[in-house]
Amino acid sequence: MSVGPRILIVNVNWIGDVLFSTPSIRALRRKFPDAYLACWVPPRCKDLLSNNPHLDEVIVASDDTSFFNWPGSLATAIRLRGKKFDTAIFFHRSKTKAWVARLAGIRERIGFRSGPSGGLLTKAVPPPSGRPHRTDYFLALLEGVGVPAQGRAPEFVPRPGIEAEYAAVLNAGGVDPAAPYAVVHPGGNWDLKRWPAESFVRWIRLFRARFPWKIVVIGTPPEEPLAAGIASAFPEGVVSLCGKTSLDTLALLLKGSRFLLSNDSGPIHLAASQGTPILALFGPTSASETGPLSGAAVRVLRKDVGCEVPCYFRSCDHRVCMELLTPEEVFAESERLALETR
Repeated sequence: MSVGPRILIVNVNWIGDVLFSTPSIRALRRKFPDAYLACWVPPRCKDLLSNNPHLDEVIVASDDTSFFNWPGSLATAIRLRGKKFDTAIFFHRSKTKAWVARLAGIRERIGFRSGPSGGLLTKAVPPPSGRPHRTDYFLALLEGVGVPAQGRAPEFVPRPGIEAEYAAVLNAGGVDPAAPYAVVHPGGNWDLKRWPAESFVRWIRLFRARFPWKIVVIGTPPEEPLAAGIASAFPEGVVSLCGKTSLDTLALLLKGSRFLLSNDSGPIHLAASQGTPILALFGPTSASETGPLSGAAVRVLRKDVGCEVPCYFRSCDHRVCMELLTPEEVFAESERLALETR
């Protein structure tokens, strides 16, 4: 059997974006079934791809590509040179990472024509017009070099052998996997994307009056005070597992839930990869660019308040795009979703 090409994917730096790249990883594997396919990600994204069935290797290296980290960049280049890659495909448009690939002796370097890495590419693909969904943006790069898409749904595969760990998570929250439950994520990587905590509390009251299901609040360790504050408003039926799940156990928790209610954040894309119905709350970001893609039911709620979207402001005097979403509106949509999935 002939030896296939050795391809390095230089991936992006955030959980949602890495999940958006998985359809492109799948497309590359279908196009090059005999290739050695590796992916370079920062440490925080390693677990997203560790069990991806289409990759032969996940290479973890710092995403600090500043001039001041030139020793780290040089060390990465030496490390990559030893792996003898033929081709690097840049989902991340980084001039420093393109230099690293060149220093590593990777002869073919493919990326979009625009951006800081453009002059270091050997094959520059015209970027897509308009503001496509991030998944379609990555797929457009591959289509520009003759790799057809193989669907748009994201993929995440939990590591094998985690049944005992998952059972311990459920036990800690008093969650019966045979009984219906819904998952809520009130956090987000910046405050303007977050629906107010009191709105989540009001929604839970409305929802549990109609559906006496367990409500499981999730999030990262820094979001624990937020999750605990919401859960503490209820004497029973609401539990916080914030900071208590790994990526793998969270995926299983989402897979078993009736639906996820969440702000625009990583868990909605993890839920999409597990076929979980999703009710997503959007404000300053654009669902057409970064919304969940899934074969399961997806509902997106947002208020048009006349602002340009996405705005990506880090602070705002008004916050009306999220605050005008009422718990009653969200409950009405979640009731429809719950009845569909019951």
